[in-house]
Amino acid sequence: MKNRTVLFVDDDQITLRALEQTMQDEAYRLLFALSGSQALDIMAEEPVDVVVTDLTMPEMDGMTLLDWAQAEYPDTIRMVLSSQSDTDSILEAINNGSVYRYVVKPWNREELKIAVRQALELFEIQQEKKRLVDKLSSNTLLLEQRLARRSKQLLEIDGLAEIGKHVSQVVHNLNNPLQTIFGNLDLVLLKLSQEDPDLDKIIHSLGRVKNGAMDLKMIIQAIQLHGRTDAIYDAGEVDLNAIVRSELEFFNVNPGFKREIEKVVDLAEPAPIAFGNPVQIKQIVDHLITNAIDAMEGCDSKRLSVTTRVANEQVELTIADTGTGIDDSDISKIFLPDFSTKPSDRGTGLGLASVKTAVEAHDGSISVNSQKDQGTTFTIQLPAA
Repeated sequence: MKNRTVLFVDDDQITLRALEQTMQDEAYRLLFALSGSQALDIMAEEPVDVVVTDLTMPEMDGMTLLDWAQAEYPDTIRMVLSSQSDTDSILEAINNGSVYRYVVKPWNREELKIAVRQALELFEIQQEKKRLVDKLSSNTLLLEQRLARRSKQLLEIDGLAEIGKHVSQVVHNLNNPLQTIFGNLDLVLLKLSQEDPDLDKIIHSLGRVKNGAMDLKMIIQAIQLHGRTDAIYDAGEVDLNAIVRSELEFFNVNPGFKREIEKVVDLAEPAPIAFGNPVQIKQIVDHLITNAIDAMEGCDSKRLSVTTRVANEQVELTIADTGTGIDDSDISKIFLPDFSTKPSDRGTGLGLASVKTAVEAHDGSISVNSQKDQGTTFTIQLPAA
């Protein structure tokens, strides 16, 4: 908070001196104004992160000042420090978002310090959210431009049908990190709208947004490499257990998955380490868990089993469900790009085709065992690092 600025506004010089004495040890810069017009002049000259104002002042009262600040400097956090007891108008201001917090005079030193610190933390969270949203918008535009160039190349080489398959698969792979980003941004906005937001949970959600953005970046890099016959994806040691835990944590954001589905997780120790691309392996796990969840929709028994182990220099992942199973006549078709047992609004059929392609790109194998109305088990084998 060393680079942050707090502006106190009060028409009483004695009050401002008392505030300076109260806040002098805090780790941010202090500014003071004797009137609303003076405060606006200061805000026009330099950035102010938090403004704390009295309500009853000549010429321009505190609420008028805060209304101006909200219109001209919407990022600035606005607070009231006053002995005025018009609680109805103050509550209305808090509810409509023009005021973050109200502190009563005479103030308690520690309570005032804590309130201002929390206001600065909220300011920093909102700035981080804006940076992430701007970065996401920039990356999305860049991705659209690259996809357009790639689509043009495919059109010249392979024709419209081939373009459709590649673009659909790219969109399918982008969907999950985008859901992570937008879902957690919605959670952040919800928490910020609360009177006393849980900052730890907000920071955690922003961390997941950042992780989703990193996944998008790596997918974009993979798209760039797609056209090169001599290109290989960045590969290295991948902790399979860590990916499984991360994916289960993400799906637990969905209350239905968290409460309605029994999870049986048996992860080998020490952790199986595969050799491959972490984003692609994460997508493999994500697709298989998503398919398992969809297969159990409407079933009385919902149990998801995930197992990892090492066998014969291979890392093995098994994902099983107690869903509707697959007809014997369909088993041989499930990895075809255009085949799907789901309704048209629930998927393109590219999920398992994408999984098979990714597994085989890692010199691995995938097998399936399924019984109608009993469930399905997928087994993935990848080279151990």
